[in-house]
Amino acid sequence: MLLLTLAPDAPQPLYRQIAEQIAARIEAGTLAAGEDLPSSRSLATRLGVNRSTVCRAYGELLASGHLISRIGGRTTVREPLARPGRREPPSPARPALTRPVRSGDIDFRPLAPDPRLAPLDALRRAFNATLREEGRTLLDYGDARGYAPLRAWIATRMAGLGAPRSSDEILLCHGVQHALDLLLRSRVRPGDAVCVEDPGYSALLPLLARHGARAVGIPVTEDGMDLAALSRALAATRPALIYTMPNFQNPTGVTTGIAHREALLGLARAHSVPVVEDGFSEELKYFGRAVPPLAALDSGETVIHLGTFSKLLSPGLRVGWIAAPAGQIASLAALRRDTELCGNPLAEAALYRFCRSGGLDRLLRRLHAEYRRRMQCLLRAARTHLPAAGIRTTRPLGGFVFWVELDLPPDQETGLLDAFAAAGVHVAPGTPSRVEAPHGCAFRLSIAQCDEDAITTGLQRIGSVLRARL
Repeated sequence: MLLLTLAPDAPQPLYRQIAEQIAARIEAGTLAAGEDLPSSRSLATRLGVNRSTVCRAYGELLASGHLISRIGGRTTVREPLARPGRREPPSPARPALTRPVRSGDIDFRPLAPDPRLAPLDALRRAFNATLREEGRTLLDYGDARGYAPLRAWIATRMAGLGAPRSSDEILLCHGVQHALDLLLRSRVRPGDAVCVEDPGYSALLPLLARHGARAVGIPVTEDGMDLAALSRALAATRPALIYTMPNFQNPTGVTTGIAHREALLGLARAHSVPVVEDGFSEELKYFGRAVPPLAALDSGETVIHLGTFSKLLSPGLRVGWIAAPAGQIASLAALRRDTELCGNPLAEAALYRFCRSGGLDRLLRRLHAEYRRRMQCLLRAARTHLPAAGIRTTRPLGGFVFWVELDLPPDQETGLLDAFAAAGVHVAPGTPSRVEAPHGCAFRLSIAQCDEDAITTGLQRIGSVLRARL
């Protein structure tokens, strides 16, 4: 039995107390690799806390690499990672702690767009004009679906991608993370499975745990989600949703082809499972021909498409959207109305004015030119400075991210990132993106806020550290 002692009056939140006590038992070997943990419901009852508290604690432990969700709904201790020469039980790989960025350091971690490229003057004019002309109306509560003209503009934009929608089929939200939370609240019950990419979007895993759902990891290959593995998972788990990022996937940068997209939709339809398509940075394609989004290939109601302005303009605007059949949008709007009444009418209206004036298209042209150069620079620098053996990298066609896998034991990942930091370069660890236990070290680079000089210097530093270790 898992015995924990909680202090409700302590300044540390209860979920953190639970997570740290379980982590300590895993690291001490008291909880063995492969051992099942109690369900979130049973542990919450035993501890006398809300189930969401336990779900949040489990989410922290899944993200830190201590636990793993397996098919069948079990949450278990992750398999041990060998440490040669050590006699005590090894600790699972954990993502590196936040490392301070010193002057002269190069930081490949941020995914937010470069603030130096932000169209501040154009946004300022849009906000000022919106306040002047519509301020009295927009300072009141708005439609839970969002500002109608912006919804209509997004619907027209999606039609240009081959996925026509009406404004009644668009719900504005505070970005993709908010969209995912709404969808999970409306469609996922505790204990339900959700098929996700592995490695995949790391912030989704704790969110799933908080909703009591279990992540079923589907390996990502150079062609995208492994469809054979997906087919097996669909038959074994009957998941509530399939989540995928088909363009410039985070963290690998992989883009799937049209045949893969059609096959994925075929599997989803055959098993009657909705597909959540995360648009992430779908408009940032630099090389090759554009591939229609899954929403454009869907003849029915299989695909729920998510989009965001965060990766083009600024995450501070907090405006994204859900595109789905009108009935689903109405249900989501009702759910949203119960918790937050509406979004931010002023920001949505100002964003609409900015987009309507052509501001977004002008920004996109600038971003394409700049990030194309940066990605080309990164690919050249990787070929020049990274070791040729013991390493595998992706070749993104757009977006911000670049993935590196190494032939090193996974327990060396944290030490490797520490060595990078000591050399003045910071990368995102691979472990938080994993559902299943990794077989080696991995890390992600992002060009979002690094110019070409920083990219070249950063890859030189990374290459020097890797040559000393591989």
